[in-house]
Amino acid sequence: MVGGAKIFHEMFRIDRPARGFFFEWAYALFGPNPLPWHLAAFLWRITAALGALWTFDILWKDNRRFNFIAALLFAIYPGYFWWISAIEYQPMIASLALQVFSIYFTLMALKTLQVTRYKVRIAYAIGAILTGWSYIALVDYAIGMEAFRFIAVYLLVARESKNSFWKNLPATAKAWAWTILIPLGVVIWRVFFFTNERKATDIGGQLSVFIANPAAASIDWFFQIYKSVLNLSVLAWMDQFPAFVQSMRLRDIAFGLLLAVIVILLVVYAERRIKLSAESKPMDGDQAQITKEALILGGLGMVFGVLPVVMANRHVNITGFSHYGLPASLAAAVFMAAAIELISMQRARMAVLYAVVGFAALSHFSIATNAVTEIKALENFWRQVSWRVPALRPGATLVIHYPLPGMGDGGLALIEAANVMYFPEAKNEIPVHYPLAGLTLNGENLPGILDGTQIDESGYRSHTYTIDYTNILVMSQPTLNSCVHVLTASNPLISEYDPLDVSLVAPRSGIANVIVDSEPVSPPEAIFGNDPERGWCNYFQEADLAAQIGDWERVAALGDEAIALGFSPEDRVEWLPFLKGYAVTGDDGMLNELAARVAGERVVRLQACETLNGIALPLDDNVREIINVKYCKGGS
Repeated sequence: MVGGAKIFHEMFRIDRPARGFFFEWAYALFGPNPLPWHLAAFLWRITAALGALWTFDILWKDNRRFNFIAALLFAIYPGYFWWISAIEYQPMIASLALQVFSIYFTLMALKTLQVTRYKVRIAYAIGAILTGWSYIALVDYAIGMEAFRFIAVYLLVARESKNSFWKNLPATAKAWAWTILIPLGVVIWRVFFFTNERKATDIGGQLSVFIANPAAASIDWFFQIYKSVLNLSVLAWMDQFPAFVQSMRLRDIAFGLLLAVIVILLVVYAERRIKLSAESKPMDGDQAQITKEALILGGLGMVFGVLPVVMANRHVNITGFSHYGLPASLAAAVFMAAAIELISMQRARMAVLYAVVGFAALSHFSIATNAVTEIKALENFWRQVSWRVPALRPGATLVIHYPLPGMGDGGLALIEAANVMYFPEAKNEIPVHYPLAGLTLNGENLPGILDGTQIDESGYRSHTYTIDYTNILVMSQPTLNSCVHVLTASNPLISEYDPLDVSLVAPRSGIANVIVDSEPVSPPEAIFGNDPERGWCNYFQEADLAAQIGDWERVAALGDEAIALGFSPEDRVEWLPFLKGYAVTGDDGMLNELAARVAGERVVRLQACETLNGIALPLDDNVREIINVKYCKGGS
């Protein structure tokens, strides 16, 4: 939005320049609206699943049921966590589809050897090479799936020749030889023509770990491959959903179970249709042999698929690092389909299959449901900030306490959220410098915030920002039911639900960074959602802003209106601006009435006492008496 679509070249030139072109084209089509990015990711996923089905139909001709199950498991693979992040991970999802079709084009090129259609063969071969280069250019560690291509070619050659393994191997190498252009072309370009500027993706830098200590590195690689393959093949289906389901409401769990049942019934229906159509057509090949081939293809495909990841000192898990396993998910699906087929009893086999499908449906539903909860919480947070903060001074560093652990990608996205909202103007500069910086309030950032003397230049890829610990503004939303509290150093609003860190950094909060004499900012709806219906937090934020400029009549009027409409806070500390407004305007009746709502909570009552006693303006005698009796002595 700020740097323009060309900024993506600068963003990815240091390690994966193909993504710069990909993002430039995608952004030109979709812009910053998330919806078309999600639709595109879904289309890439459907394309990959269809390509997988057609690939399996070549490998195991007329075995429609097994091919359908393998393609189905690939389509609903739950071990990749980031389906919900359709913008940042769009190249990886697209790469998977290109990877599948590169293998499919390879098998089609070999299949047409039986007929003398040179143009068709050449077209398939060119398609295989171009899609092969493309998928590796987008996701370099996916190069390990070239082993899957070789094994698939071997199975096709072996089926035609009916010879032994050692006799089939030379024939396979001959049939596969032209596809060496795919990995070889990428490696030659990467090593001899491209200058990598990022240590994490530098081949030489990563292999230096092995060279320094080959024995220790080899042992570590072995265990990392073992754990990665275990995550890909088994745990992806079993361990993905429990953590998410545990944090869901009963209503959502019930809906998720209903969805899983519907998905299972659709699979039952599809299986029966396939069975009926297969009765009139004999299956090509022995099922036991096909299962054996699929186990080999899937097992070795997973091992070699994760090998480049492990060699780069990374690993595959089913949460944060699940994207490292996405290329090998094709092999994982084949392996799981074959493993289920090993169960001899048909009823048990069907039960396991339906359980696996059900677990996958629950995993996707639970991950998506929790993502929606988090997105709504983020939208609510920044909407409230827009009500409370009309404008921000450039150069400020925002210190944020979100209501959910890890919310907003662990806080990494709060800088973009603030700058998109307050400084969305396009700039003709590379790299882009953000006017606002941001930090999440955690143990890592706390020492620097408390020290308050450092000024650090930081950034990521194509953008930079200045973290100024001497000029911070603290914002906290203690719980999902609380409002956002923009803290002042002199009299901070500290909730009983705030962690201790908020109290520690509050005295450093510079409320002067909030520009009050400005038109309120209007967050873009495509990113921050629609403005919610007016409720308590609208009144609280407007009153807190009015209190900042000393408009106590406005504060009291907002309180009267909110109370008349039946609004009240879940977090009782939010009464404080209104208490101060009523005290200054001399409304002893409302001050007395609200005492019953505040005085019962000792932490809030003590804070109210300190706030009201700290008012420098002259107060009515009745007001002073109520403060002393109801807020500072009553209930002690």
